[in-house]
Amino acid sequence: MKKAIAIFLLNFLLIAFSGSWKAFAQFSQLPTPERVKAQKTKNQNLKIKESPLNIPFWDDFSADAIDTAKWMVEGVTKSNTVGNSPPSLGVLLLDGVDNTGKPYANAPTAQGLTDRITSKPIDLSNLTSQEANTLFLSFYWQAGGKAELPDARDELTLLFLDGQGIWTEVWSQAGGFEDNQQVFTPETIAVPPSYQHAAFQFRFQARGRSSGPFDSWLLDYVFLNKDRSANASFFDDRSLTSTNDRPFEKHSAVPLFELKRNPERYWAKTRNEFNNLSNRFRAMEFTVEIRERNSQAILQKINNNTPFNPVPLALERRSFSSNDFLNIKLPDTQQDWEILTYLSSGDEFLFKLIDGDTLFFDAVDYRVNDTVRTTLPLRDYFAYDNGSVDYSAGINQRSGMLAVRYEIDELTYLTGISINFTNFNQVGRGVDLMVWNDLDEPPVIVKEILIPESRDIQEFSFFEFDTNVQVNDIFFVGFMQFTNDFIHVGLDKTKDNATEIFYNVSGSWQQNESVTGSLMIRAHLNPEAPVTEESEAPPKPVAYPNPVEDKLFVEGVFDSIVIYDSFGRILNLASEDFQKGKIINFAGLQKGVYLIKLIINKEQTSIRILVK
Repeated sequence: MKKAIAIFLLNFLLIAFSGSWKAFAQFSQLPTPERVKAQKTKNQNLKIKESPLNIPFWDDFSADAIDTAKWMVEGVTKSNTVGNSPPSLGVLLLDGVDNTGKPYANAPTAQGLTDRITSKPIDLSNLTSQEANTLFLSFYWQAGGKAELPDARDELTLLFLDGQGIWTEVWSQAGGFEDNQQVFTPETIAVPPSYQHAAFQFRFQARGRSSGPFDSWLLDYVFLNKDRSANASFFDDRSLTSTNDRPFEKHSAVPLFELKRNPERYWAKTRNEFNNLSNRFRAMEFTVEIRERNSQAILQKINNNTPFNPVPLALERRSFSSNDFLNIKLPDTQQDWEILTYLSSGDEFLFKLIDGDTLFFDAVDYRVNDTVRTTLPLRDYFAYDNGSVDYSAGINQRSGMLAVRYEIDELTYLTGISINFTNFNQVGRGVDLMVWNDLDEPPVIVKEILIPESRDIQEFSFFEFDTNVQVNDIFFVGFMQFTNDFIHVGLDKTKDNATEIFYNVSGSWQQNESVTGSLMIRAHLNPEAPVTEESEAPPKPVAYPNPVEDKLFVEGVFDSIVIYDSFGRILNLASEDFQKGKIINFAGLQKGVYLIKLIINKEQTSIRILVK
């Protein structure tokens, strides 16, 4: 991922000074703009009307979203995929894009403060003099993870708010060390009595390149409490650390009909990992279930209280696999299932023994990270992504083409394509959807569409085909664009399917080698022809090669043909007949988009052509 972002930044710098996108056209990873209003920066020292929080304060970010009852969020996002071996599922990501997904600065080399996250006020005014020296804040940090490694001049800092409303830096970490990219480092910081007032807050703040998703820092497992020491780095907690692996190996979704006719080809097993954060060994078991997502009815137990053998040791992290998914009874209709994995770990609320009695603190429930749920779609589509937008990716070349490869053994009909377009500023922009059986041959279907408006960043847009498109063996789905701007497509980092992505920005196809992840383009299929063809109507005319340099072949049956330039003017170009249609000479014309209008039985159809 570091390499991919570095490539994007290099393009950014060169283009900024040259003014030319085309010279550096390629497939790149991009920041993902979000359609939300930016939060106004507020004076964090203003009195908060909400009641202050109390200790213990704990968050491991295993919930679906950042808990705004605990945090004030400025640009920070939560991710289940970007961390390398996190303490528990879910981490915070701080980088150079704000909470709208846009860079903080336009200048490519701009440096400055970027993301920050601040705790809500916490009442520390009731600590005794003995307790005052036992108050510590602990957390784990990682430099970069699967995002970009911060440079040596970048830093992550921790600040405390004192009783006079003054923020003071109490800890900092510089970037530039690759060893810090693979491990989460624990830190324990004392909170001195001078900060123990009724509205104490702490803040994590990143400084680095502010022109994109660069110089990234990760945070996890934040804990503030009394009766601790500087060496208190153990927790009576056992946690799952990642999302469940897909039982379809590289696919996140396989069409229901395809699963029914080839179950042995796709079903495998799921995997996960536990982390024992305690300094003691603990016997544990795990269960894996398949549930119907809406009703939560248990459909099948893959594992049922399976003990870990050998017994997990203190501070041990271990990957584990489920049993094989065998003899799965599939539903008759399309629906969503869920893979649920949970630990029987003995975890409970944080507690303290006082004179033989047990005092539980319900603000710290160590059981929340013992369960992971993963949606398993049984629908009509193939997918590599799991629906989670981590970044965007795209190409920056007019007439450039982007494609994702799929494979199916038996003759099937492609009914449509779903694409996650992530840049809301590109709504209404036109692209040509395309399907190829072979990338070295003309597409089998081309359909011009406009990027539609969507409700949120995770939403897919479905584009249906109104003709029968047959696919068999290997096929490719994607689009051609009409602009030198990047067309943003969602990129999921959960699993790396980089080798299934192909792009063409120079007249020849290349397999992706720079961007890691799964491109969010899905292929919808049906085993039977979805369109009833009443008669043996001739196929619609096709034009190739597209883009064209000189001779364009228009193949098919049509009554007349008219050619327009980008200003709507009719052109009179030299043409000649050939066995399957006409050959039109575009040689010498200015580069750009042209429109061919054909009249077929008094009906009009059009084909968009790019001249390069």
